[in-house]
Amino acid sequence: MERPRDKKELEIVLQGLKDLENPKPELEQHSTPPDLASSLIHLAYLMGDLEGSRVADLGCGNGILAIGSVLYGASHAIGVDIDPEAVKVAKENAEAVGVSDRTEFVVMDVSNFEERVDVVMQNPPFGVVRRHADLKFLDKALQISRVVYSIHMAGNSRFLAEYASKRGARLTHVERWPFPLRRIFHYHRRRVVNIPVEMLRFEVIS
Repeated sequence: MERPRDKKELEIVLQGLKDLENPKPELEQHSTPPDLASSLIHLAYLMGDLEGSRVADLGCGNGILAIGSVLYGASHAIGVDIDPEAVKVAKENAEAVGVSDRTEFVVMDVSNFEERVDVVMQNPPFGVVRRHADLKFLDKALQISRVVYSIHMAGNSRFLAEYASKRGARLTHVERWPFPLRRIFHYHRRRVVNIPVEMLRFEVIS
């Protein structure tokens, strides 16, 4: 597939990706919306972080951030997820859009992932089921890369900035977005609930 010409064209491609058929509540598997994914990837491109970079997508789900990254200029992306079903779907999506030669997806707990990359793009668990579940992902991202793009519940950016600072990184950008949570788990009462999230960019400085 040819590289998308702009953010909107990337979003259209990402809309065609297959989603997870049986998302697991305990893993908080809420797929990244295509418009949010394309905006996160476009921001990385504008910041000069994406072109020719090696990217990791921690908790990759259906692979949307890994696949979108290579479509938009990254040289290679690796997706990591503890769920074998998610990895299977991600591989199918990469094959469908013609980027399987520039992506790889592995079944692994992110705590055990040690490969160095240039950039991490991630939508970690929000920490509703397990409090601070997102910190495990942020910790690993700051260890293995120089730049991290991460999606978190809105209102936590000050805490996360202090958290990252203690780990040798600084928060450089915060953008707020609505995140549509669809009724996929038994405890959801409404068909769709928009919750505010924040796209955060961190730079590792030490």
